[in-house]
Amino acid sequence: MAKSAKSVTSDGINKELLSQIVAGTVSFVSQPDGLPMLQHVPPLIEVNTAMLDPSDNTKAAVRATAAAGAYLANGVSAPVGAAPASTYAIITGAVLPEAKKRGNTSGSGAPTKYPFAELPIGGMFFSANTEHAKGNAVKALGSTVSAQNNKYATQEMENGVGKTKTVTRAVRDKTTHKALIGPDGKKVVETVALPVKQYERKFTIRPVTGGQKYGEWTAPADGALIARTK
Repeated sequence: MAKSAKSVTSDGINKELLSQIVAGTVSFVSQPDGLPMLQHVPPLIEVNTAMLDPSDNTKAAVRATAAAGAYLANGVSAPVGAAPASTYAIITGAVLPEAKKRGNTSGSGAPTKYPFAELPIGGMFFSANTEHAKGNAVKALGSTVSAQNNKYATQEMENGVGKTKTVTRAVRDKTTHKALIGPDGKKVVETVALPVKQYERKFTIRPVTGGQKYGEWTAPADGALIARTK
């Protein structure tokens, strides 16, 4: 991406690119663009080098930290301090419902208010559909759960080389993220090499129905139950 002189600060940070990362319109960043943001104190981004851009393997997955918004607004980042306490109760004694066969549950970004970091293995928390603009907690939090899984993932190594697996998948529009359709009316597919990951922690999400019992816990409303399984 071309950088205008006005968009780059004296410490080398591309504010235009950072704004796009904060907005979620940019998901991958190159080392030259990302390093100044990563080395900033406190860091303005988090980078997962185990996830590379399928169309450009010089770029790694990126997301903004809480300090990025303050930096863009004021030219400085917020002071480093303790993260705000989560308002979500950690549930014990619940049983996660069986997974339904369904499509991808992508959704909004990764809010820090959810207690992923505090969840023990087998711990869960509940998010009601009414908390989300489109009334579907599973879809809204699907990408959040994926991001948390990737946060605690590293690439498996073999003889000093990162292991990969070959998969065939649909090609998606970089703006709308919808599958591209070819002239024959079928989805356009591509074959790519993806890293084989080891997960230090693993999270999953399931829809629940208000009033229904799941183990010792009764869902207070329709929504989603998010659990740490590893």
